[in-house]
Amino acid sequence: MHRTPLSPPPLVYAHRGDRSRAEDNTLGAYRLAVEAGADGVELDVRRTADGVLVMNHDDRRPGFPPIVEMTIADIQRQTPSMPTFIETLASIPQDVWLNVEIKNFPDEADFDEARNTVSQVIDTIDRYDSPDRILLSSFDPVTMERAAEVCPEMLRAQLVRLPYGLDVGIAAALSQGAHAVNPELAHFSMDSEAAISAIRDAGLKTIVWRVEAPEDIAMLFNLGVDGVITDDPASARRVIAQL
Repeated sequence: MHRTPLSPPPLVYAHRGDRSRAEDNTLGAYRLAVEAGADGVELDVRRTADGVLVMNHDDRRPGFPPIVEMTIADIQRQTPSMPTFIETLASIPQDVWLNVEIKNFPDEADFDEARNTVSQVIDTIDRYDSPDRILLSSFDPVTMERAAEVCPEMLRAQLVRLPYGLDVGIAAALSQGAHAVNPELAHFSMDSEAAISAIRDAGLKTIVWRVEAPEDIAMLFNLGVDGVITDDPASARRVIAQL
């Protein structure tokens, strides 16, 4: 089977790198994820005041201004462990997939109403890496719609979290021509068979996030999900070896 960031299962994505052993979204965490046997690394993109793409989950680090109000020079001086997107692309081997999440929430300081960050992310990938190893994702449906317009051939996954239902995520994915819907584990807590059936009936793949317990990892892969996003990729690998 041809390998892509969405196949073949079972795929293990390290959540912001190997968070079980290092500070998340750092080059060290990404390196450890690769060493742990992760198929891919999930990471978060934000932008600085001077338009540099950097890796961080939240819109700011504790004790510092919002990232969008700091220049790259400020960040390199005050929070040097925060890598740029370009540094990240260069640091992760080409045979490891990247799930690049574009952060864009209306209640955060760096909300990008025009969704211009989408083009910058895709342009950076085109210039410094290969779109073939990227799975682009976001919780923001408009961001994903823009990504579909800018680079329709790139694999894309619509993220969904509670209180939004899985049906909302599936509908958004279908409307923008996405290739996958990526729900959190809680979406499988009520009727896991119905959840995977709804995704498969829609013709979508799925990588489930917020998955840590070995029994949940085993349940999801036995159910037929394509992958999981986890803080401890080595643990997930051990579970898979026993399936």
